[in-house]
Amino acid sequence: MIPSLPATAMPQARTHLREGLAEPAPARVARLLVITDTAILGPGGSERFLRNLITGLSPDQYHIDVVQLIAPPLTSACTVELASRPGLSIQYLPVGAIYGPRAARVYLKLCARILRGHYDLVQSQHEKADLLCALLPRGPARALRISNRRDTGFQKNARLRLAFRALNPRFDWVIAPSRAVLDQLGKDEGLGTARLRCLPNGVDSDHFRPLDFVQRERRREELGIAPGHFVFACVARLVPVKRHQDLITALAQLNDPRARLLLIGGGPQRQTLEDQAQAAGISEQIEFLGERSDIAWLLPAADAFVLCSQTEGSSNAVLEAMACGLPVIATAVGGNPEAVEDGVSGTLVAPGSPDQLASAMRALLADPQRARVCGRAGRGRVESAFSIQAMVALYDQLYRECRDPELSP
Repeated sequence: MIPSLPATAMPQARTHLREGLAEPAPARVARLLVITDTAILGPGGSERFLRNLITGLSPDQYHIDVVQLIAPPLTSACTVELASRPGLSIQYLPVGAIYGPRAARVYLKLCARILRGHYDLVQSQHEKADLLCALLPRGPARALRISNRRDTGFQKNARLRLAFRALNPRFDWVIAPSRAVLDQLGKDEGLGTARLRCLPNGVDSDHFRPLDFVQRERRREELGIAPGHFVFACVARLVPVKRHQDLITALAQLNDPRARLLLIGGGPQRQTLEDQAQAAGISEQIEFLGERSDIAWLLPAADAFVLCSQTEGSSNAVLEAMACGLPVIATAVGGNPEAVEDGVSGTLVAPGSPDQLASAMRALLADPQRARVCGRAGRGRVESAFSIQAMVALYDQLYRECRDPELSP
């Protein structure tokens, strides 16, 4: 669970986490500006990635300013990990339409910081941030520009793709959490291979971990899971691209009263999905839990994890489920095949195929022992290939290379 600071702790937290950009750090410390379209404290996977990266980078080596191109939320909150990190500041600079006057004012503010030599590295995440980052000057510190692509660019229209084709050469590096993302961007935006790098996501395998038998049974009892029920969990925003309707259809096809489904995440499709479950006569088998901050508490109580997205970059939710020892059923899109070993730690299915989903779910229902074996394999894969420590080390290596090309392997 990501804890929140009590209101009484907020003044102390602002010692290191202020509404505004931090003063320049000593020269020995790398000065990193991160620009993102979304709230770093939000519930999504790209937001969790940023939190993991920022808290993983050493404060002795990195001074970090985060600029969020959105309006501040109505309620202020910050995590203990971020609030306690020295040399970090977070600011909201809403841009609205990227071609509008507000975006121009934000751009000029960022330019002023760059031209005063405040940053060595500028890293952007998502489309608006990327467009601003590409157009920023280098300033006297010769700041290098890094574009961190979190998905395959499926939401970009033709005009935006053309804009990126023109601006991509201004980035020193384009990085992504999976080869699939880089391959797709290469096709759509003509990215060459020289400045591309795959830096996989990492998960906190101490926070996300399996429970022993006694703890698990107690957790299931707290959640009201009856003995004999087989629980499938899905962590994803209730939005069309996540294809929850396929999962509900598959659950109905199982026609098995033992099967239960936990849908963790909020979003605009909730009522539509509830109506679908009602029409299929399986409402009592599905629990809509909404947005939760205690996912690491919920997941170990499940028996399996399902993600049936139409597209993915690199799913943090899949990695977190694997870390909790759950077998994974996932669509063979984006970075999913790079995380889930088909037939070893889970099953890969075609996107938009409720029949294949139902078949994979039925196989786990029929063989709980196989489900446990796959879950253990997934846990081992996370520990060996997708740890936070490994992810942070890869980013640290890239940043060092940017500042000193002679360090490049």
